[in-house]
Amino acid sequence: MRLVTGTLILALISPMVYAAKLYRFKVDGQVIMKDHVPPEYAQMGYEVLNDQGLVVKHVQRAATAEELAAKEAKEAIKAARIERIRVRREADQALLRVYSKPEDVERARKRKVDNINGYISLQQRRIADLTEKLEKAQARAANYERSGQEIPVDKRLEIAQLQNQIRESHSNIKSRNVEKVESTKVYAEEYSRMMLLLKYPPGTLESDIPLDALNND
Repeated sequence: MRLVTGTLILALISPMVYAAKLYRFKVDGQVIMKDHVPPEYAQMGYEVLNDQGLVVKHVQRAATAEELAAKEAKEAIKAARIERIRVRREADQALLRVYSKPEDVERARKRKVDNINGYISLQQRRIADLTEKLEKAQARAANYERSGQEIPVDKRLEIAQLQNQIRESHSNIKSRNVEKVESTKVYAEEYSRMMLLLKYPPGTLESDIPLDALNND
């Protein structure tokens, strides 16, 4: 009796086991059902059916090389965007540690420009003073030449030094004017960003801000 019962149980279970291994897939538009998926069709995707013919599992087809490349490109774009947001957020937070409102940026710009203009004025006065000294030194040198004497070495050296100092001051003025232009541009960008941060959280990319909002700001 025990043997018969075991045989009956196996007889009842075996069809279920085999039926659970039924696979359905398509080949050239034709639906095929087998108890296994041939290796050459495994990449095409298939369904697993239970003993009642109901789908219990979907296995997606393998992605093509083009699809994998497109997926990688999409993920790279997403990662680059995340990185841009991170960098932008850090820059915004640093800006907010320096300024509390846009007006603070304008005050800082004015102080910077005033300092540069003050330095340029000093250099201009220095040039005027050096030029006066140079003219006197050159006049003394001319007197030596008119009297038929050779210009002393120390006089020649004095003239050369004055000329170098004048060139140096002109160079300083030029570099500070460049600095003024560049710093004004930086302050303008910071002011614009602070205006945006009044409405948007740190890290917001300008590409995510409506164009009309940018124009209005």
